[in-house]
Amino acid sequence: MKLKTSTALSLARFFANRKSLFHLLGIYECWLKKKFPEPNLPQISYQLTIKTVRELYSHSRPVIWSSLFFPCEIIHAAGAIPFYPEITVGLVAALGFQHFPLEFAEKNWYSQDLCSYHRAGVGMSLLKLFPRPDCLVATTSICRGTAGFFQSLADIWKIPCFLIDVPYQTTSEAIIYVKNQLSSITSQISSQFNCQFHWEDSFSLSNSTVKIIHQIEALRKQKNFAIQPPTKNLDYLPYYFQFLGSPSSKFFFEKFLEHLQKIENRSNKFHRLIWLHLKPFYPNQLTALLNENHFGVVYDEFASIFWEPLETEKPLESLAKKIISSQNLTVPEKRILRILDWCEQFQADGVIQFNQWGCRQSQGMNFLLKKTLQQKGYPVLLLDGDHIDKKFYSEEQLRTRIEAFHEILEG
Repeated sequence: MKLKTSTALSLARFFANRKSLFHLLGIYECWLKKKFPEPNLPQISYQLTIKTVRELYSHSRPVIWSSLFFPCEIIHAAGAIPFYPEITVGLVAALGFQHFPLEFAEKNWYSQDLCSYHRAGVGMSLLKLFPRPDCLVATTSICRGTAGFFQSLADIWKIPCFLIDVPYQTTSEAIIYVKNQLSSITSQISSQFNCQFHWEDSFSLSNSTVKIIHQIEALRKQKNFAIQPPTKNLDYLPYYFQFLGSPSSKFFFEKFLEHLQKIENRSNKFHRLIWLHLKPFYPNQLTALLNENHFGVVYDEFASIFWEPLETEKPLESLAKKIISSQNLTVPEKRILRILDWCEQFQADGVIQFNQWGCRQSQGMNFLLKKTLQQKGYPVLLLDGDHIDKKFYSEEQLRTRIEAFHEILEG
């Protein structure tokens, strides 16, 4: 068994480092477009995934790795290809491949107590299965562990990492502080890749995409509407982050909106829930359990729009405000106020948070979150497990907790 695993990993590394092989995916892309001239939503997502894989591994343009809350509009404006390792690790888990990089990272002294997104990202990098980066950029938004994660990536790939330190409070001084860091980073990127930043195209696409997302949100506010199956919208995170500011994201959400507007068999016989944090991405029974208990997710915390429209006239200041606004998802008082606002706007019956093993930011405020929401009349279910590492998954525990929560909501 170990021999087969070693052979499989060796072959994967061989193919991942052969740029010429990925150029051939262009032929496959053309075939897909001819076969599906009017693709449905899954076909659109698949085609965009193939296109992204081709561009990343063929290195047709500079590849910039980014943390989740670094604004990808910067990367698109520079004409580079964004790669979000934390998001891609979710895809690795969905394919059932996550145990290889997790085990490899642990063998190299990365503790199981670390966030599995970071452990798997390090493992994929140590195995040289991710596309080679030309540059690393990250922020300290939401997760303070991101700084250490990206520094580890910089050590592995032997390239510099540009890190933005993000203040908790939105003040004029904080905006200037982040703006100055952005100015330094964009100067270094411009020098390294000999490029100019085309803010107008990137900002225009980002702003117009956000308008479409708001239309989707308006649909989700309707009493008889929820995206099915529950938590499905979290599978579309690349379009909220990695592709935002590109034609791909706008095209996807246009088609997504059309798809949702055509749904006729809507029912009001489900409990409307706000979903906090993320979910397990490996194959599991969570969605089936939610469906069994008639739970519908009407809003997802990580798919929220937390920033104001971007302004081409003052791009760095505008992006600085966007970066600082992301702290609304982690500062306890601000986060809880936003969740209460969502509960009211989306007529929610309750809230579910899936706690990520090793994530101190979300778990640290659980008591305050649950107490405050319950005082306002919103039942809260805190599920424990891991989004990437299946070792911490217990279906029976999930079933027991979800069924108990269902009884509370029914009562």
